[in-house]
Amino acid sequence: MSLIVILSLAISGFPGNLSSHRGQVNIKDNFVSWGHTKIGAPRKIEAIIIHSSYNALGPDSFSVDGILSEYRRINVSPHYIINRSGTIYRLVPDDEIAYHAGKSRLPDGTTDVNRVSIGIELINTEYDSPTEEQYVSLARLISCLKEKYTVKYLLGHSDIAPGRKTDPWNFDWAKLNAILNQH
Repeated sequence: MSLIVILSLAISGFPGNLSSHRGQVNIKDNFVSWGHTKIGAPRKIEAIIIHSSYNALGPDSFSVDGILSEYRRINVSPHYIINRSGTIYRLVPDDEIAYHAGKSRLPDGTTDVNRVSIGIELINTEYDSPTEEQYVSLARLISCLKEKYTVKYLLGHSDIAPGRKTDPWNFDWAKLNAILNQH
């Protein structure tokens, strides 16, 4: 069962609470039981990795449930997934390692990317672009995460796994940066 959580005040000290100078961010907690590891110690978050996903096995390419079913079968999960209307679902708490990056490398040479990153999936296909609502929600989530963690890198999956991954598909980095730089 999903709960709508209005996140506020990162200073409260509870894992997962987020705040931003941009206001409250609505997140639906939909925690999964696969595709992540609890480590029992604080994580140092150095990167946010943007991905794209779609439901390749069902009739609705944009079905969150269909995508989660695929993730379960292959034991992967991002921390967050953003649907076409901009709803943010949290699948894995920030303090856990989510299996989202696979074999990859950060610009500084770090290869255990899952251990030091937050993964965010945007639901879109290789033939669609993210929606305006997804860009706005993504920017708000990134702002909250950057206020909570010392993030060195904001990258696409293709940036950390070139030749192996091509997502986020049809992503407009200039558009995201413009939204992030507002206010």
